[in-house]
Amino acid sequence: MKNLNKFFKSFLFISFWLILSAYLINFWNIFHWEYIYLNFRSIFDKDFWFVLERNLFGLDIGYWLEEALKFITYEIPKESLKYIPIYYFLRSIWIKQ
Repeated sequence: MKNLNKFFKSFLFISFWLILSAYLINFWNIFHWEYIYLNFRSIFDKDFWFVLERNLFGLDIGYWLEEALKFITYEIPKESLKYIPIYYFLRSIWIKQ
């Protein structure tokens, strides 16, 4: 009975949190686009990256750094917002004696 109660608590929290985080991600998209990505994006518009690409025989370092910036500043925080609270909540429920 105790495990069934823990399961229902876990199920309800996960369901609630994923629905709430889906709404929060919409705000994260707007915040990230306006305040983070567009501010750093101007770095990759410089002629320096074209000169560097030409000197590295067509290897476009600027593109890969821009994609890494998107991943680090958008995907990692977005997924962390979703799954880290679930991890800590489930750990606190299922570890209790």
